[in-house]
Order: sequence, then C-alpha cells, then structure tokens
Amino acid sequence: MFAKAFVERKLDLFKFEEPKIKTFFVRIAFITDIHEDVVSLEKALRLIEREKCDQIICLGDILGYPYLRGKYEATRNAGACIRLIRQYCGIVVVGNHDLFHLQKFPKYSAGFRFPDNWYSLSPEQKVEIGGSKVWNYADDYPVELNDDDRAYLDKLPEFVFGHFGGKKVLVSHYAYPNLSGYVLLNRHENKKMAGHFRFLHENECVLSICGHRHIEGLGIYYEPGESRLAKLFNGHDYYSFGEKRLKDKACSISIPALADNGQVNGFAILDTVNNSINAMSLNTNRRFVL
Repeated sequence: MFAKAFVERKLDLFKFEEPKIKTFFVRIAFITDIHEDVVSLEKALRLIEREKCDQIICLGDILGYPYLRGKYEATRNAGACIRLIRQYCGIVVVGNHDLFHLQKFPKYSAGFRFPDNWYSLSPEQKVEIGGSKVWNYADDYPVELNDDDRAYLDKLPEFVFGHFGGKKVLVSHYAYPNLSGYVLLNRHENKKMAGHFRFLHENECVLSICGHRHIEGLGIYYEPGESRLAKLFNGHDYYSFGEKRLKDKACSISIPALADNGQVNGFAILDTVNNSINAMSLNTNRRFVL
C-alpha cells in the first residue's frame, strides 16, 4: 500500500546524530494524536491512499482515550491502532500520552526533573511536586496492552530527523526541549520557540512538523519575530484546513489531531515538490474558516 523507510536511529540525550533514512518520498502524510480512535485512523488511511502519498509518518499519542472529551468510547481500540500504525507508518515517534501509559519518563522535559517514584505518587502529590508544569492525565481511560505492543511502543524515539525533497526535517510530537509534550505548554511561546529554532539550526534542519496541540487546521511559525501576526496571536499564524505554500525559510508546523474529540480532526500532507503543507479534514460538516 505505501512505501516503507528503513530508519537506523542513533539517538542520544546530548549528542544529536541524524538517523540514516533511505527515501525517495515526494508526498508525505503526517498523522498525530490518534488517541485510540481506530475509526478515524482507518478513514485517514483510506484518504491517504487516495491522495497517492509515498510515506506515512506518525507523530505520537497513539494511546490515551480522553473520556471527558472523546466521542468514540464504543469503538476505541488501542491494539487495532497500534497494528495499523505498525503496518503503514515508516516513521513513528512517541507522544506524552504514550509515555504516561507506559509509565516512562521523557528524555526531553524542558528542565523538569521527575522523581523516581513519580508513577506511584497520588494525584495530589504530583500536583505538589509538579505544580502546573506537568500534564494531568486524570481524564485518560486506562489501557491494556499485550507484551508485543508494549515492547513496540517502548522502543519508539522522541524525535527523528528525515530528509524529504532535499530538506532535513525534524519529526516529533512537540517542540524542543519538550519533544514529547509531556510537560505543560509555555505561555511565553516566542521564548520557547526561540529555543526550538536554535535546536533546528544546530542540527541543520529547515523544517519541523509536530502535533500535540489539537489545533483545527495548521499552525505555522517562522523564525521568532518573522511574522507580525505571530506576535499578536502568541507565536503561530493559524490557518483553516486546506493547502498552504511555505516560504523558503526555517519553519515549524503544527498539524491537526486525528482523534474525534469534538473538534475538526484530520491529518496533513507535505508536498516537497510544491513546497506546501495541506491539512485535510475528516469532518467537513464541522469545518469553519479562519
């Protein structure tokens, strides 16, 4: 159905060595924040096949059904989602909800230090230690994983560098130094994104693509201070679903969530020939225009 990439990952906390990726990809589909929604995942895969994409990349949060917001309790299926992602995605990174259900700590946590007994603490103790710096996963349903699925998720990296259309691209669930999105968003987004762009430049990247934020459409951020709108709207320029041409400048892109949490959900396609990103909706009846 889709071409596969061979990835030799060499990831180290202090030394950033790029993985070796054999690729001839032109159109790359990105999915993220599946949250056990197998119905939306299957629908997205059918659309991606129709769009004749060369590769699919998953940006994490395969797990984590949010019972307070989720609209698919009767059909949620973590195991089926993992099987489909293993079958069709050439590159997969881990998200914050994946780490939480695996009871793992992120390597990149924006300076927050987790105590060794973090997962045995009560919610009140976590709040006392973490304050407002760590996500509260109280609205996630527990998930049961078989040994094979758990071993697969356990090996997923927090980021991967890929080469697409002559560009080196950072693939992660969220922005450096919070690459898995495990700690909370920083309100001072311009300052945070400055560190993210330094990470891009240090690793000779011109583009990063992430999820995590569950936005309805696209969030595009060029160099800090590059856009006047970015200053007004807390960092990113936001666009509704559809295709957007990219400037020939370093850029960070946020894409929509796949899970149906009452928002307009979807996925994105990077076209390396046209230098564009296209956010495609799975729920056109709920679309709105920005």
